[in-house]
Amino acid sequence: MAGLTRRSFLAAGFSAMAAASVRADVQGPPGPYYPTLAALKDSLADYGVGWFDRRALAKLARPTTMFTSKAMSDSAIAIGKTKIGGAPDVTPQFGWPMRGVSSAGLGEVKILRQLAQEHPEYRLDDEIARKQAVASRPAPLAFLMQIDLAEAAKAGPMDPDIPQNGRLLLFFDFVFLPWFGEQQDEKSFRLIYLEDGVDPLQRPPTPDLGLSLGGEMPTGDAPQTDAERLQAQQLPPARLTPVFSYTLPGGGTYPMMTRWPWPDVAPHQAWLDAQTALAEAGSQLFGWPEYVQSDPGIDLGADDAHVSLPHNSLFIPTIRTMPGPITNWIPLVSVLGYDNDFIDFNGGYYVMIRRTDLRRRDFSKAVIVYQTD
Repeated sequence: MAGLTRRSFLAAGFSAMAAASVRADVQGPPGPYYPTLAALKDSLADYGVGWFDRRALAKLARPTTMFTSKAMSDSAIAIGKTKIGGAPDVTPQFGWPMRGVSSAGLGEVKILRQLAQEHPEYRLDDEIARKQAVASRPAPLAFLMQIDLAEAAKAGPMDPDIPQNGRLLLFFDFVFLPWFGEQQDEKSFRLIYLEDGVDPLQRPPTPDLGLSLGGEMPTGDAPQTDAERLQAQQLPPARLTPVFSYTLPGGGTYPMMTRWPWPDVAPHQAWLDAQTALAEAGSQLFGWPEYVQSDPGIDLGADDAHVSLPHNSLFIPTIRTMPGPITNWIPLVSVLGYDNDFIDFNGGYYVMIRRTDLRRRDFSKAVIVYQTD
């Protein structure tokens, strides 16, 4: 079942969640953070980066709201605060985002049918029937996280194009986990900007997604209780606390690939290697995230420019011809992990949006890109 390996990050531990105790430790980096550009430059100097390169790199620095996380029950997180998992805080008029028919789910059913033919002793009939039914109809998306933008703005300066009030809410099909190419037509990812208003926020229950996260089937003969079903269809909740820092681009980003293409080494490579602790915070708003692979903006910008990227020595010369379309795509939200006992994302989720769309407050064209090594 090699085609289903990406679902393994959700597959373990959900049956034990109801009995598990909530961890009290905080998932987050011990530092360092760089609250000012001067502090960033000083740190680069400590790693032997010369004056000229420090000045050039500082021009690439981005303000970043990084989030430390602490697992806790959803009821312990105040309404409207930044968090991951649990249920979202929305207005009474909010309509829960829905996906269309899932080609990823139907693809999984096809694999299961083939497996059942090869191994009838596996007894997959019930799983095939349930997943066929859920994949063939519209279904609610799972809630990923919400960001209180005013809370983020208090932590430190933000990019001027990002709203400094209201909330960002992220929803994704964590049941069938579609790849990037399946998202647009099926609406399997949704980034929603909820402006501040007069209506009070409320936390509605998660609607029935049809299956547990990761497409997990209930274990045992006893049917799931409503509480067990709800818990299996939500990411474990954690409070996210913003911490400000300036960040720099690392390997695989457009600036590094075009200024110091392989086999050149970026002047701050030793500094970058020492910053890996920053990624342990797990999620961030804007900035330069730690990409598991390469900068998603390169492929997205090439698509906008209607350019087919070569996978040879012409790659770097080709992307140098379209800095506008590529740098127009920015990583608005990045999620690599958080404080919980059950979820291992086994990679990173990057919410990408065109800066031109962000300025228009058009969040409908944002996409989510999953990367794993």
